[in-house]
Amino acid sequence: MQAKPPLFRQVMRFCIGGAAGVIASYIALYCLTEYLKIWYIVSAVIGFIVNRGLNFYIQRRWTFQNKDSESAPKQLVQYFTMAACFLIGNTALMYCLVNYLHLWYMGAQVILTIFFTILSFIISRRIFTNRRSAT
Repeated sequence: MQAKPPLFRQVMRFCIGGAAGVIASYIALYCLTEYLKIWYIVSAVIGFIVNRGLNFYIQRRWTFQNKDSESAPKQLVQYFTMAACFLIGNTALMYCLVNYLHLWYMGAQVILTIFFTILSFIISRRIFTNRRSAT
């Protein structure tokens, strides 16, 4: 039985590992909106998908050190269910922040990134923590 890593270490790994996805997401959001003139909501959705695709592998293997191949399909479904809910929430909140509070779309995305990062850590920890060793 492997000891569970300390919470602080997991939080730090989660933030470091997630930074790659966030950076890719922001680059997609900005470039698609500013240079290709795609509506910021569509750009945000594309960026969000890029972010979540990168993060599944990084968070599962590095942050939470889960290498159990048997649990991967179930975790994939759980993770992308969470991601789909976050995508809906991020899109709706982005629209509200930009259109009703008149925030710049990039500023709105920074606020939402902080909010959804905290939620994502809490939920991802539950998804990727190996409960089989407790039995």
